[in-house]
Amino acid sequence: MTEPATITAAGGALALGTVTLTGSILGLEYDVLLVGLAGGLVALSMVDQTSRLKMVISVMTSALVAGYVGPIAHAGALEYFPWTAKSADAVRWFCAFAAGVSAQTIVPLGLGWLKKRGGSQ
Repeated sequence: MTEPATITAAGGALALGTVTLTGSILGLEYDVLLVGLAGGLVALSMVDQTSRLKMVISVMTSALVAGYVGPIAHAGALEYFPWTAKSADAVRWFCAFAAGVSAQTIVPLGLGWLKKRGGSQ
C-alpha cells in the first residue's frame, strides 16, 4: 500500500498540469489558480477520501473556484475595506486561498441546496 503523501503528491501533480492548461483556455490568472490549488491541497489533507479520482477532481474544483471567486472577493475586499489596498497582492492571494480551502465544503452544500430547491417545484 502506498503512503498517503505519495498519493496526494501524484494527485497534486496531475491537478497542477490540468489547472495550468485550463487557466490558459479560460483566461484565469495563474497565480490565483495556484494559490487555490494550494488551498485545495490543504483542505484535502483534512478530508478522508479514498479514491484518487475524487481527490484530483476535488483539488481541481478548488483551484477553479478560487480562479473565479478569488478576484471577485478581492475586488469586494478592496471596495469595503480600503485599508487593504496597501497589500493588494497578499489580499488577492488570501481570497484565492480561502476560496480554495472552502470550495470542498461550499460546492457540495450548494449542489445539495440546488437539488432540494429543484425538487420542491
